[in-house]
Amino acid sequence: MFLILTIIVIVAAFNITSGLIMLVKDKGRDIGILRTMGVTQGAIMRVFMMTGASVGVVGTVVGFLLALLVCLNIESIRRFLSWMTNTELFSPELYFLSKLPADLDAGETTAVVVMALSLSLLATLYPAWRAARLDPVEALRYE
Repeated sequence: MFLILTIIVIVAAFNITSGLIMLVKDKGRDIGILRTMGVTQGAIMRVFMMTGASVGVVGTVVGFLLALLVCLNIESIRRFLSWMTNTELFSPELYFLSKLPADLDAGETTAVVVMALSLSLLATLYPAWRAARLDPVEALRYE
């Protein structure tokens, strides 16, 4: 499960990276204006790192809470879906399960949350660095 969740988080991290790269391209003129006004490269980098990190933190917290809710109520959800569809999901004769098992391991959950936060922070580094080294002259040349 950890490997599957890692792959999902890596895809999400690439999504954060591509979104921030597009944001840097869109805000090139604004970054150029800020740089000509005296804003340092470090400040520009912090702005984009905070933007990407906030996306990663919000996504991780919301994902963790939804996963916790589903994990703690998986049997109720199965019964509700069986009632809604008027079929027996995971029939005991076929799957040898009287109820759906769900084990919440604190260590694995913590590892996944820390990994998700770390990868989302790492995903912000390249776009933030790219925004910070944007030349103000080139950004404002054709405006």
